[in-house]
Amino acid sequence: MKSKLFLAWAAVTVGLLAYGTYQGLAVAPTEATMGDAQRIFYYHVPAAATGFSLFILNCIASIIYLWKRPAWADALAVTGAEAGLVFFGVVLATGPIWARYAWGKWWVWDARLLSSLILWLLYLSYLVLRRSTDAGSTNVLAACLAIFASIDMPIVYMSNRWFRTNHPQPVFNDIDPRMGRAMMWNMFAFLAFGILIAWFRYDLERMAQRISSAFIARTTRAHLSIIMLPAVFLFAGTFRATPRTYLAGAYIVVWTIYISYVLYLMNKRRRLKREEAEMCVG
Repeated sequence: MKSKLFLAWAAVTVGLLAYGTYQGLAVAPTEATMGDAQRIFYYHVPAAATGFSLFILNCIASIIYLWKRPAWADALAVTGAEAGLVFFGVVLATGPIWARYAWGKWWVWDARLLSSLILWLLYLSYLVLRRSTDAGSTNVLAACLAIFASIDMPIVYMSNRWFRTNHPQPVFNDIDPRMGRAMMWNMFAFLAFGILIAWFRYDLERMAQRISSAFIARTTRAHLSIIMLPAVFLFAGTFRATPRTYLAGAYIVVWTIYISYVLYLMNKRRRLKREEAEMCVG
């Protein structure tokens, strides 16, 4: 990892996230129908866009890996899948919070929600398959699964255009320009955050490959837990929840997922560094 460049990008990302948060929570006007609950939009949509971008990275890297078998492509593939799973996990966590306020239900089985859940489960299956064994053929099978999973992405994107769904159609016209600016700033911020996370994760995967190639056992596998947080029970009580309550709950869920994943990566990096040092000593 080029530490100076990485730290510079991290600083830019933090600045963008801070400014995006300011735009979404303070500058953008309150939506007339849903109130402050609508501000979940500024985290929900950028997480989806970033997750899609990372899944596309996974698909392209998987195709390259099947074609030429370079180790770097395999590392990019697992990076895109794992980081994309986290960002899409945010989509599936914030969506029900927003739905509970807008529709009165946590979940409805319409085309957009079902296809999104299937996409998340496909990439979860990809990671489970990769971790099932260290055999070289597993990575090839996982790459095939990744290409198959990518077929669901256009279905997710077009589902609320092809089918009648509860999920709203994309709206770009007739909105307050301040909402549009807040959306774009958060889109830039979370794409930058996705690049930062992917950069970190890719560096860890390349380190693991170096250790594995030297016949040192890989670090103990840790599973990624992206589960609906107990925070959702804040909304299951008998008290009257306001739009701002839903916004706060979504905000807590979003950053709990992101921070948990960053801590997981940092812990994994510590373990890999320790194994790399032991390899050098040996």
